Amino acid sequence: MASLARAARSASLRPSICKLSLGLAPRSRGVHVAASVRRSFLSSLLQTAKSNNPITSQWYGQPTHETHPELVSPAEVTHGIAKSEYEARRQKLVRDMPAGSTVVLFSSRLYFVSPHVFHGFRQDTDFFYLTGWNEPDSVAVIEKSATAGRGYTMVMFVNPKDPKKEVWEGPRNGIEAAVSLFGADEARPVAEFRKYAAKLTGRLQDRKSRDGACIFADLDAEHGLLRSKECDAFRDQLKRDNLGSLIRRLSPLVQQLRLIKSSAEIQLMREAGRISALGFGQLMQRCRPGLSESTLQAVFEHATQMALVSQHEDGSVVDRSALSRPAYVPVFASGEHALCMHYVQNSSPAKSGDLVLVDAGAEYAAYASDITRTFPVNGRFTQPQRDLYSALLSVHEQMVRLCCVESGYSLNEVHRRSAKLLATELKQIGLDVSDRDIDEQLFPHHIGHYLGMDVHDTVDISRSQQLKRNMVVTIEPGVYVPYDNKFPKAFQGIGIRIEDDIVVGQTESDIENLTARAPRSVEEIEACVGSVSWGS
Repeated sequence: MASLARAARSASLRPSICKLSLGLAPRSRGVHVAASVRRSFLSSLLQTAKSNNPITSQWYGQPTHETHPELVSPAEVTHGIAKSEYEARRQKLVRDMPAGSTVVLFSSRLYFVSPHVFHGFRQDTDFFYLTGWNEPDSVAVIEKSATAGRGYTMVMFVNPKDPKKEVWEGPRNGIEAAVSLFGADEARPVAEFRKYAAKLTGRLQDRKSRDGACIFADLDAEHGLLRSKECDAFRDQLKRDNLGSLIRRLSPLVQQLRLIKSSAEIQLMREAGRISALGFGQLMQRCRPGLSESTLQAVFEHATQMALVSQHEDGSVVDRSALSRPAYVPVFASGEHALCMHYVQNSSPAKSGDLVLVDAGAEYAAYASDITRTFPVNGRFTQPQRDLYSALLSVHEQMVRLCCVESGYSLNEVHRRSAKLLATELKQIGLDVSDRDIDEQLFPHHIGHYLGMDVHDTVDISRSQQLKRNMVVTIEPGVYVPYDNKFPKAFQGIGIRIEDDIVVGQTESDIENLTARAPRSVEEIEACVGSVSWGS
């Protein structure tokens, strides 16, 4: 009863605030009516436009169990990830922080391609990993607390429901959902964050000489990523209050959590790999000389979407394609375009006799896949193409077998091993190569990277770290023979890369290739390319 009274006082002063205390269940039937009336009164004070508008009351800014029961189960916040898992992530984050520390998370901002025309929104992955919230202009404040039942409190600052704006801009989750669906203890309009931030820094100013409390936040644009405008305002506030010494980078701590995938995360990545591998199969089947690289891209992207549509025996359709989109700007590089590591113009016709290198992958429920295959446009490798491809495939297969804890390798060590093995393989087919040729020309990129919510995931974590079980990494050896007469003419102008997504096992038998269904051997590829007519 006391918590209800406090909520009532808070609500009478700040009608825009929503708190968990409204969800208290009555203890006996005798107080049921009174408690019900009290909750109804408090709810009327805390209502946002969501509960007052007959249209937008049915809307959220992302799939929820209420609106998309076929995609989100009652126990989940987002597809495939339970409320309990988001809770555990936040608890792990604050567990080793100094007492009284505060985490301030900022969402991504909306990017515009031209006036009034915006790009599709993609949430900051650290923000999404800890909250599941998929809207711009949002802030989450997590304060470590010894007195809180779960070890911390979380306040979210979000855009409230606004029917007039939602008609133009699309639906919003709203303040109420931040508490009821996403696990915040309290939610407020994002416009109130700056006032809250001033109070927060004031408290820290008073305590900074007495304990080790810190603010964990990412305040600078790192790796080209811009966060919400509230991030800029908070950085300015900290400068004014001379609190720079209390700031610690947050992302490295979150990346340590993200590095090892849970079974739920691996299942989502397994699905991302499945639909992407099916996309590669259909792409090869429909490949023909004369098709534009851009048409091949369209075939792949359509196939990955349709891989998420199924039909039951009764004729009803289940469609999960809303959970998928391209994980990154893809490479469809035919012929000598494959000598460019990230050729993305995808505008030339694919010619008979050439290879086409395709580096593409779908994202599923916020988790990425990343596959590369190289195959002949007309369905048949020439002898030099076959020899070079087989040499690289041998390297790929041997490096995949090292992706286990028992090997004792790091990604850097796998890379060094792959470079030496590639040199040996190339010498066997007539390329007299040095270590310098391998590193500077023929294989200038790394063997792989961490994979997860981002394609290049957890980028601040060194690849010198020994591989651990349930890391997910790519293995992607490549060979790119330039027009240089120190290499045999038959191989010049050929670029090949083979890439798969690998779940690190404890032993070699535990290793899982998430993208193994994409045709990879010479025989599989030649049997697949061009095998389906365009009319089918």
